[in-house]
Amino acid sequence: MAFSANPLSLSVPEAAFETWLQETGYLETLDTRNIPPCVDRCTTSTGGATSFFSLFAFNPFSKLTVEDLKRQPASWTGEFFDCGLGPSRTYSLPSSVSQARLRIQENIRRYPRNYAYLSLLILCCFLYKIPIALFGLVSTVALWEVLRICSNRWQLEKYPVILHVMVLLMQLLTALILIYCKVVITLCWGVFVSFGVMILHSSLRRLTPSTQQADKKSKKA
Repeated sequence: MAFSANPLSLSVPEAAFETWLQETGYLETLDTRNIPPCVDRCTTSTGGATSFFSLFAFNPFSKLTVEDLKRQPASWTGEFFDCGLGPSRTYSLPSSVSQARLRIQENIRRYPRNYAYLSLLILCCFLYKIPIALFGLVSTVALWEVLRICSNRWQLEKYPVILHVMVLLMQLLTALILIYCKVVITLCWGVFVSFGVMILHSSLRRLTPSTQQADKKSKKA
């Protein structure tokens, strides 16, 4: 049943509407509702494949704010990786692409530092598996530190031409080290895998953790 035209109706911005849903507790309700697959397919005119790849076309960090980054990381085993089972399970497959996008943006807002530390751990694992890349990265940092120390000791700022030439030589040497030691490729793979893990975890994690549901039930009882 369609609503009739109403001159008093107002359009609410999407960001303000989602903020209202979050403050009133309806955001979790939207996340836990089950949308029939046929309905989701009908609302997508370009097909399921386009809808799936649209997950990688939007910006998952668009809702992230400075206040979210200042928040302390959540407990890794008690909340972030909490594996609730039964009706109050923490993880489930999203019923639609829009629900997956909602989960991704909201979970990134809730756990920005957890995802940052997890990405750093994945990057360290890549560097550990490829020692030459780790050697190249450390060598590059060491070379620029030596240049800084020499510049301060010899007061090269008084000789801008010499300082400029040394910086150019250092940049060329840095580029050769990064290419030869496969540092760029390793960093790209680390970023790609970290981003994929973050998208996968945030899309599967429901917005209402099992611990929160248990607390609500205990309060009602």
